[in-house]
Amino acid sequence: MQEFLLVIHIIAAGAWIGTNVVQTVTMRRVMAQGGQPAATWMTSVVYWGRVIYTPAAIVILATGTGMVLNSSLYEFSNAFVSIGFLAVIVAAALGMTVFAKAGKKAATAFDSGDDDAGRAAAMSVMPWVGLDWFVLLFALFAMVYKWGV
Repeated sequence: MQEFLLVIHIIAAGAWIGTNVVQTVTMRRVMAQGGQPAATWMTSVVYWGRVIYTPAAIVILATGTGMVLNSSLYEFSNAFVSIGFLAVIVAAALGMTVFAKAGKKAATAFDSGDDDAGRAAAMSVMPWVGLDWFVLLFALFAMVYKWGV
């Protein structure tokens, strides 16, 4: 059971990381185009919050919890487990507040032909993207090296 939960856990984390990579690599290029391509991109980014990030977060939390409950080695008090929970909570909060709000604002601006406002809204999240990456990678290292065990 542990191995199955771990595989599902890793797949969900991979979906999360992969979507982050796509956004990080592609966003500036699409923003430079402006107009309808940028509006569609930003609408898609907001959509990914519902169909990729949220399900991935739920699966990560569920499988992580399942692995701890079914383990004689790990406990909720282990640092890596606490870091993992905190990382999902922080990233989910960023997604629901900062990223979704800015994405909708940018999509609306691009849709109405105001490329400058669209770019400003889209780029306003960049410091938060850095924090999201830091939290994600910090949690990844904590998980791989099982900090606190």
